[in-house]
Amino acid sequence: MTGKYCPRGEIKKIEIEMWNLKVKGNDVVAYNRRFQQLALMCSRMFPEEVEKIEKYIGGFPDMILGSVKAS
Repeated sequence: MTGKYCPRGEIKKIEIEMWNLKVKGNDVVAYNRRFQQLALMCSRMFPEEVEKIEKYIGGFPDMILGSVKAS
């Protein structure tokens, strides 16, 4: 749907933002919200759910990432 209604340049900007998305400080709520928004617009980037989960977890800082992976 995004490909039909969004100019190609805008899709590319959204994809770049998704790849560079990281938690800023301790604001996990804002990260989660933006990740969900971008994931809806970039659904073709994650054909498998596991890929989306890996990208989501990869956006956390190292101190949080260690705790998430240990769980």
